[in-house]
Amino acid sequence: MRYHISTSLILQEFCKTDSECPLCEIRSIVEKNVVEQYLNEAVMVTGVRYKVNEKGFCSDHFDMLFAGQSKLGLALQCVTRMNVLKQSLEKPSNYNAAKKQAKALIEAEKTCIICDTVEDHMQRYYKTVAELYFNEEDFRDLIGLTKGFCLKDYAQLVMNARYAATKVNEYVKVLSEIEKKNFEKIQSDLQWFCDRHDFRNAGKALDGAKDALPRTRTKIYGKKKQ
Repeated sequence: MRYHISTSLILQEFCKTDSECPLCEIRSIVEKNVVEQYLNEAVMVTGVRYKVNEKGFCSDHFDMLFAGQSKLGLALQCVTRMNVLKQSLEKPSNYNAAKKQAKALIEAEKTCIICDTVEDHMQRYYKTVAELYFNEEDFRDLIGLTKGFCLKDYAQLVMNARYAATKVNEYVKVLSEIEKKNFEKIQSDLQWFCDRHDFRNAGKALDGAKDALPRTRTKIYGKKKQ
């Protein structure tokens, strides 16, 4: 299998057989790198500051930025972002104007420059996974050893399956089989977790059901942000 800077992270995470979703692991790594950029060099780039002013950060990414090393970097970006938000707090002339301001604030809560940047990276990874499947026989074996993906990443892989070119139908079939198999495994473990609490099953081992709920969380919603 040929290693390249654009594929090394995919190969690294797809080789780990204990992950419920290798793409969630990739997203976590990408997210940390992007957050670090927004605390350091990106702070002083005019084009980046403009986008921060326009979109700001979601609460999750604000918390990640705040947990970082540069409180000043975050504060500088927040100062100019708050100047933009302040425009929706000017005294309205009437009820309709107030509603317009309120709608602007509601929309502002939905935007995040880091979410957008991470998603841009992830779209390239979804495409590259499909290309690897087409080009690399070893990768076809590797993907079959995974535990599938969270539902969001599974759906995105399918949406980008066309990049597997002439192997697109085979690729979609493999993705579907892997996802269904591992989804049903979690369902089974989750059911046993419930049944284990019946007094008739007292003393029986939980086995794979002991972490069924955290795995269910990852499968349905993706990996929890650190």
